[in-house]
Amino acid sequence: MGRSLLLFVFVIAAFFKMTSPLASETSQESIKQKTGNTIIYLVRHAEKVTTDPQDEDPELTAAGFKRAEDLKQFLKNEDIDAFFTTPYKRNQLTLSPVAQGRKLLVYDAHDFKQLKERILRDYKGKTVLVVGHSNTLLPIIEAFGGKKPMTQITDSQYDNIFKLTISSQGKVQVEAQKFGVQSA
Repeated sequence: MGRSLLLFVFVIAAFFKMTSPLASETSQESIKQKTGNTIIYLVRHAEKVTTDPQDEDPELTAAGFKRAEDLKQFLKNEDIDAFFTTPYKRNQLTLSPVAQGRKLLVYDAHDFKQLKERILRDYKGKTVLVVGHSNTLLPIIEAFGGKKPMTQITDSQYDNIFKLTISSQGKVQVEAQKFGVQSA
């Protein structure tokens, strides 16, 4: 009888351990670690003020601030581990709502090799968000070994977001999506 009771208690304990929320979180994290995929979201900064052609570091327009909030909404279910931005205000302001006060990591807008090395070294198997520029997003995709999903991004396009999934074997999958108000 004592042996049967012990077996019963063991089975009940195992059941509760498997069905607890903590077990679910742990198994989700284990799945992420086992897949080894590195996820990189790439987005252009939001709409910038263009009234002063001499201003090399403009802020966002009202539409740009709205798009930054739209980006936050688009990525609300993603667990982002790092936030990369160039030193420009428009990029940092685009990233701020998503980062919610977490540290922004600054990278050189045209040093794609260094950005790639840093992400794959420090954030392998994790999810990162990179805010770039119309003339840098496609070269960044290529630097990671991905195929450009379009030939160019025009100066009036702000609604593209690219998701790079890099497997532990180095295979790169590129998905192109839209978010926020459609660009002209």
